Amino acid sequence: MSIPPKIVKELLDALSQERVANIIAQADARRILQEVEESTEHYPSFDPQLTEKATHVAYALISCGCSLIENKDSYPKEGLATLERAGKILSDIFRFNRNDVENRDNNLLIAGMALYAAKQYSRAFIVLKDVSSTFKVGQMVIAFVKKDFEQLNNIANSVIFSPAPESKGFRGFDEWVISHEIARCFLILMDFIDSGNKENFEDLSGVLKNLLLISSEDSLTLYWLIIRLLNIILSTFRDSSLWYVLPPLLPEGSSADKYIRVLGNYIPPVIEMWPSQTDSLPLVLGERSGAVINLRTSAGKTRVAEVAILEALSGDSGNKILYLAPFRSLALEIEQSLNRTFAPLGIAVSQLYGGATVNVSDVELVSESQIIIATPEKAKALIRSGNRFELDVELIVIDEGHLLGADKRCIRNEMFLTHMIEFASRNKTKVLLLSAVLPNANELAQWIAGDSELVAKSAWKPSSERYGFLIWDGVYVRLEWKSEGKPYNPKFIQKGPLGFGKRRTLFPKNKNEAIAATAVKLARSGTVMIYCARANSIFGIAKSVLMAMGEEQGDYPWNSSLWSMFHSVCREELDESDKVVLSAARKGIICHSNRLPTLVRMAIEKLMRSKPPLVIIASSTLGQGVNVGVSTVIVASPYYSDKPISNRDFWNICGRAGRAFSDTEGKILYSLDAHVTKQREQWQVRKDASLAQHYLDSLQLEKVESGLHVVLNHILKVAEQTNTDLSILVEAIANDFQETGDADSFLVGFGGLREFDKWFDFLDDELLAMHEDFAIEDRNLDWVDDVFRKSLAVIQADAQDKGKYLQLLRARTSSLLNRSKSQTQRKKLVASGIPLSVSQFILDDLELFRNLATSFMQELKEERNRIDLLDKTVHELEIWSNQYAAVLFDRVPLQPSLDNIRYDWLSGRSLASIRSKDKNADTISKDYYGFTLPWIIHAVSQMFDPVSEEEIVHLFSNIAMCVELGLPDETTVKIFMAGIRSRSTALELSELDALQNKSVNEVKKTLLDLSAETDRLSHGSRDWINSLAELHKAYRPVKVRVPKFTLERKDLPSRLYLREYKGKYYLTSLDCTQIVKVESSDKFSFGKIANTRGLYFEFNQGIWELQSYNPLVVLE
Repeated sequence: MSIPPKIVKELLDALSQERVANIIAQADARRILQEVEESTEHYPSFDPQLTEKATHVAYALISCGCSLIENKDSYPKEGLATLERAGKILSDIFRFNRNDVENRDNNLLIAGMALYAAKQYSRAFIVLKDVSSTFKVGQMVIAFVKKDFEQLNNIANSVIFSPAPESKGFRGFDEWVISHEIARCFLILMDFIDSGNKENFEDLSGVLKNLLLISSEDSLTLYWLIIRLLNIILSTFRDSSLWYVLPPLLPEGSSADKYIRVLGNYIPPVIEMWPSQTDSLPLVLGERSGAVINLRTSAGKTRVAEVAILEALSGDSGNKILYLAPFRSLALEIEQSLNRTFAPLGIAVSQLYGGATVNVSDVELVSESQIIIATPEKAKALIRSGNRFELDVELIVIDEGHLLGADKRCIRNEMFLTHMIEFASRNKTKVLLLSAVLPNANELAQWIAGDSELVAKSAWKPSSERYGFLIWDGVYVRLEWKSEGKPYNPKFIQKGPLGFGKRRTLFPKNKNEAIAATAVKLARSGTVMIYCARANSIFGIAKSVLMAMGEEQGDYPWNSSLWSMFHSVCREELDESDKVVLSAARKGIICHSNRLPTLVRMAIEKLMRSKPPLVIIASSTLGQGVNVGVSTVIVASPYYSDKPISNRDFWNICGRAGRAFSDTEGKILYSLDAHVTKQREQWQVRKDASLAQHYLDSLQLEKVESGLHVVLNHILKVAEQTNTDLSILVEAIANDFQETGDADSFLVGFGGLREFDKWFDFLDDELLAMHEDFAIEDRNLDWVDDVFRKSLAVIQADAQDKGKYLQLLRARTSSLLNRSKSQTQRKKLVASGIPLSVSQFILDDLELFRNLATSFMQELKEERNRIDLLDKTVHELEIWSNQYAAVLFDRVPLQPSLDNIRYDWLSGRSLASIRSKDKNADTISKDYYGFTLPWIIHAVSQMFDPVSEEEIVHLFSNIAMCVELGLPDETTVKIFMAGIRSRSTALELSELDALQNKSVNEVKKTLLDLSAETDRLSHGSRDWINSLAELHKAYRPVKVRVPKFTLERKDLPSRLYLREYKGKYYLTSLDCTQIVKVESSDKFSFGKIANTRGLYFEFNQGIWELQSYNPLVVLE
């Protein structure tokens, strides 16, 4: 049966010859044209016998691949690669080939099996997605590969309970036997997936070998090949199965069994670990201090992090996980993803909403949760607030870990991470850093784990990638694909009349309209993302996409409740100029950028998670912050100003093309305008083409660079340029340049002392915080060397500069210690979590803030209107902040604008109505009120004693959250944090007595149980509550009950499984060799639980009792 290895090698050499490679390239090229429905008249001259020749090549490769795997002492990895190659060729030939219907389904069945055997589970799933089979064995294989276990169970039952044929001869009887035995195999396989029972699973290979002999003797060729591939599938599935991969790597008590069963009940189920994940896990788990997980986008980084979380929570029940996400939108997405997995395990997951503030609700959530998700700013504020939760942290996960650099936010976050990494090292806390685009992963591993070899790296991805150019020449859109055979679509789009409306100009008339028309056509085969670095171009492209769709385009079938919520938020937050966001979304076109109000972006992301849109038009905000799956990325423009985005950012965005279990191939199209006009000269065309080639050809991404390294290196360069001796500079820095002497020229070269302090403003509060945490004695600075010698900045510094960096940091820390009058004062400055240049001013004016708080509380007791008091107090805080904390603002708003906006913002009124009062409402609500002012107010709260002045701390913390969210009181804030991301709905719900004086988790539970009172709520509030309930429904197990019973038969195994077929119910052994028919009744409601995965009846002391190993089913 198997071909000897020597002959296999000869065959593979023959199949690698140029003429065979040319046939394979032609099949690939034709598939691309078929997929995008290119007219055959535009096809190049393909081989007239292409289908037949390529099919022969594919089956020869299958034979070679199977033989390599079956010869255990041979080359199994090469065998898997050969099967993958064969599966792709068969898929290329038949998937979009509508001219060969007769052979299509069986060939795609074999293609899917070959890909699954090669551990390409996603691609196998997609190949078989729309394939049907006329025989039971084919139907069962398709159902298994598609992970449709309900369908698989039904087909297997229909085979098991069908009698043997009486008049079909030996061949017909053998087909029945094969079908029957394969059905038994799949029932045993499904039990293994549910239970982890390896004993019966291990016996399946022997059954299949016997069936292979039967099919061979009867010349049942298709059955023979299916059985041969199925035997290999069981072997490779075993290697990748969660039950074989995870338990050996995880400690006892890790809830590994429950975790595996939860994943197995996903829709579709997760039953395998991908090659990228199995390669990564041994490096990530165990006693190591940490690792970098450098896997491609969609290659399973989050799943690897999940397993690490499971390991970390297997010890002390008080252990906590800190998961750092760089953006709020990503933090929300991660919360939903982790909740889906960990909530059924009884592990509480909470995302801390907001910027750099912390209030009582946050502290409550942290105490009630084991997994805490936060932005770095939020985590920093939480740690600085002094609740010491970090002492319980067993694992820190840093998502999108490549987001470092010289940007001020990146520098601050790098300093915070340096602090946390040192803390983790001293407390034996593991640190994992996740990133898809990390060319210098070894440097980051050295930083976070102290070992440059601790990098889990893999180029594997569930879908392949194809790159090409979208070229607009003024009349046609031409698609040129970069691959063997150089396939192209010469007239993919042709300029012509729009066909509706009053427009007389032909469509498309320019590159953006050409992109829009291309996107609409490509969207037939999956979601298209149009990437535009300039956010202000997005709405224009959206209007072009709407035109390209035509006036007959129907409304997109969004979930009605989610659409109603989205519509309501848009109505509240957008004005007329932004309403294209709503009109486009109605047709399945999503606009996403940082220019949109926060609540609109959140509603958009919620909508997208519910159902993939047709087209997404987005800036880097979506591309870098949210895990959105797309089939095709079209790059409209990489220019965010006069400069293009980096290679690393380009590939981080474009790497999202190709969704697991949706696309076999992700497409990346770079748009080029080749149309020379008076406004656009030939040199501009060449420049754009050169940049495109640079992106597509460049394999070297820019290194992730330490922002601290940039700062310190700049200081040294200025010192060198001004001939300032390092020892003199260090002494001057330590003395705060009070006696500059020979350092005068340095300050002049740097732009003055204020400019110098501005650079260190990003570092100072962390330097002081680290001194408080790591200094052995108050003035001892040895910790600086200990910490920063291991920092990313020093790792990346030139050898001669490493010591100089440490001297500069010691000097600056010394100057900070000289500035602070006492350790008590330093603790307050550190707790503020704000740059020291501002926190010192707060400390100097502490009496002013105390009086503000006292006045607020006194007038509130006198029953003054809370919003009036809030308005008055925030006004005073604005005046102070604009004078003393202007360094924190990119632009300080004018006071008249703030006066126009403040009261309505704090009252929770719609942003649309506020915008009508002042044109600056968007930027003020998002940046000033949405982040920086609350950050300052929170810093004020941290300056007061948490015990003797608890009321003041609590008041300023609450004011900070009210300002950030635009809500008037603590109850509305908690409702918002519980998941009601609508200010108007939170206001309405705050009137309910049931939601008063509760924690965030208690508010959420009350909302989920809120049914009796929904009749008196608005339609919008009911939608939000129902959406919240729907989201948490998946985490709540179903309760079932069947009384104990006895059976007359005594020869049955100790476990029986309840199966249904044609309305009749049977208790069977696992392999269905023993069957007992039973009746369903009101008392014994077998009909309600028949065929439910993970349920079985166990015999114990003469009684049969229902048992469950399904975590989503609880027995009453």
